Amino acid sequence: MNVLDYGATANGVTDDTTAIQSAINAVPSSGGTVVFPAGTYKISSALVARSNLILQGVSDGSSLISQSSTTAHGLTGSDITRLTIQDLTFQGPGSGSGKGILLTRSANPATVSLAFSRVTVKFFGNTGIELSNPIVSTFTGVTSADNGNHGWDIHGVSGGAAGTSCSFIACYADIIANAGFRLDTMAYCSFVGCAADHCGIGYEVTGVGSQGISFTGCGAESAVNRGTGYDGYSWKINAAIGVGLYNPFTYNSPNVSIWVTGGARAVSILGFAENTPTGTAVNSVKVDSGCSATLGDCSNVKPLSLAGSTNIINDTAGGTVAAGFVYGADSAYYEGTVSSGTAPTATEHLTRKDYIDSKVNPAPVALTDAPTIATNAALGNLFRVTLQGNRTLGAPTNPINGQRVTWELIQDATGNRTLTLNSIFVRGTTIPTVTLTTTAGKRDFLTAIYNSTTSKWYVLDFVKGF
Repeated sequence: MNVLDYGATANGVTDDTTAIQSAINAVPSSGGTVVFPAGTYKISSALVARSNLILQGVSDGSSLISQSSTTAHGLTGSDITRLTIQDLTFQGPGSGSGKGILLTRSANPATVSLAFSRVTVKFFGNTGIELSNPIVSTFTGVTSADNGNHGWDIHGVSGGAAGTSCSFIACYADIIANAGFRLDTMAYCSFVGCAADHCGIGYEVTGVGSQGISFTGCGAESAVNRGTGYDGYSWKINAAIGVGLYNPFTYNSPNVSIWVTGGARAVSILGFAENTPTGTAVNSVKVDSGCSATLGDCSNVKPLSLAGSTNIINDTAGGTVAAGFVYGADSAYYEGTVSSGTAPTATEHLTRKDYIDSKVNPAPVALTDAPTIATNAALGNLFRVTLQGNRTLGAPTNPINGQRVTWELIQDATGNRTLTLNSIFVRGTTIPTVTLTTTAGKRDFLTAIYNSTTSKWYVLDFVKGF
């Protein structure tokens, strides 16, 4: 259906609303194409799309639908299935409450199989493109520019069903009041080679229903601090789960480039490149308390702010930082806190814990002789000390449940040294006492096992006179 055949003039002056809608309505329910030859098509109320419809222009630079009303949308539709828009521009009046493209749902659970290619939506007072529960849809080379509110508002039902499986390829949001791209309650969607420039937030992913969202090779430039929550962030990941940013690029950010907040979890940021943030920017990546993220080989200018649980692969010093604990070979593990700087303090280093496996650290650990001998059980399972006086074996620190430790107790050249056990050591009927060899230079072996339930060390063996 050629809109000119239905009375459209494409002169930018005559109201072509009725003619265009007549062409759309003439498409059979089985499907068809409405063609827009080059020209400017003035409309004064929203065009209403249908399912199984293709809207085809010559190019988005030459086929332009211009909305003259400040309160009307450009194109609307409800419960749409299979809508294709290609090579068209939807232009608003530059102000007002109208949205460029608004597709909603009521009876149907989703808006299905949308395919937009080389489409531009610009100069609407409200959101450029808003889609409700889109699924299995693709958007290629689509631009939302100079729009109020959001450039793109892609959402499922808050607290309900999510939109899914949408791909955004080489799409663009430019000069947007709030979020360039906003996703709320969307799942397993991908962005490839997209850009968001001069927006209050470049990319906003929000809601616990937003899961499995990936950004590959996407960028945000010259974000603008517009206040009211859109304060110049390049990415804001809020409450979402499983969001991946792979080789993200930012330029001239006035605020945090990537902000993970609201309990967001399983956020991966790999190969991040931050370029020339402005003087008002304080941090490059910020992970709030209660969130979890993994950072890999980031080229950041501003420092990181990592209050949440964050693992770092290649920090700025070339190291690896792990939050919580790390498992190694032979049941080994390490515990500690996140290190956020290039020179971690002692408290920011991971601490090695002991192992139940006897193969771990078989070499004896030398203890310091003192009136009360201290043992750090995290350092091994075999400890050696030469007694230079009458001593007390103190309560070991950092034990783990089931840990078995042996102490090698050596008499010095004088001999006759005695050993008293701390009350944490419990002896059974088989070994009622521990009395050392008195001969100079001789050694005895004491073995005990730790029980975390009773907080006691049970003496298993005591052999002497070696």
